[in-house]
Formats: sequence, structure tokens, C-alpha cells
Amino acid sequence: MEAVCYTLEGALEKAIEQEQKSFEIYRRALQIVKDPSARKLLRELAEEELEHRHALEKALVGETIALHDEEETAGPTMDLTLFVQEKPLDENATSQDALAFAMHDEKHSVDFYQQMATQCSGAPMEEVFSTFQKEETKHLARLEETYEKLFMSQM
Repeated sequence: MEAVCYTLEGALEKAIEQEQKSFEIYRRALQIVKDPSARKLLRELAEEELEHRHALEKALVGETIALHDEEETAGPTMDLTLFVQEKPLDENATSQDALAFAMHDEKHSVDFYQQMATQCSGAPMEEVFSTFQKEETKHLARLEETYEKLFMSQM
């Protein structure tokens, strides 16, 4: 991604693309993952990505962005993406592959929003991107917890 601050409209459109991509990854992962608790988490995160996209689309027409309850803070992630290999979601993908792929996508989203907030420092959309970065960090932490519970005990 280029090191520029987009116009508000351009930045929102980039963020909408990011949210749509994440939703599609969760949708695909749901076709692979069998564990009920992991499926529940994937469904919840897919729905939140839709809510994020919808909020961003509403912002395109001038509405204020309102997200989840601010009381819930994002704790630190375990940085599992540094240790867990990202494999493509193909016909041979396992539940572990699907959760790893989702974790990597969330890490990309966290990095995307962090970069956008940094590049737009002082601009009105800086706060928007910082808020989305925190939301995506929460998603990543939840995915890592599930991955650890399901697959790290096997290592």
C-alpha cells in the first residue's frame, strides 16, 4: 500500500474493500471448520465485518461511524501469525488451516488500519482508522485464543 493519506471518500472505500475481503474469508472458513465453538466465533466475526462495512458505507453518505461497546478493550495478541504458517484455503484445507488463514487476514487488517491511521495523522479519518484497528485487534485476539485452545495443545 502506498504511503499516502487518501481523501475521506477514498480512504473509506479502501476500508470497505478490506472489510468485504475479511467477510469473504470468514464465509469460506465456515465451509471448512467443524468445531462448534470455532464456527460460532467465525460467524460472529463475519457478522461484525458486515457491521463494519455497513458503518463505513454509511459514513460515505455523511453518517457518524458508531461501532461496538467501547468498554471492551483489545488486549495484546499472542502474535501467533509469526509462528503459524498461512496456507491457502483450497479443497485440501483443514480446520486448522482455515483458522490460521483467518488469523493472518485479521493481522493484515490490523496492519492496514494502523498504517491508514498513521498516514492520516491529524486528518479527520485518523480516529476512524484507529477505532477500526482496535476492533480488528479484538478479532485477532479472539481467533488466537480459539486457535490456541484447539490446536496448540497438540504441539
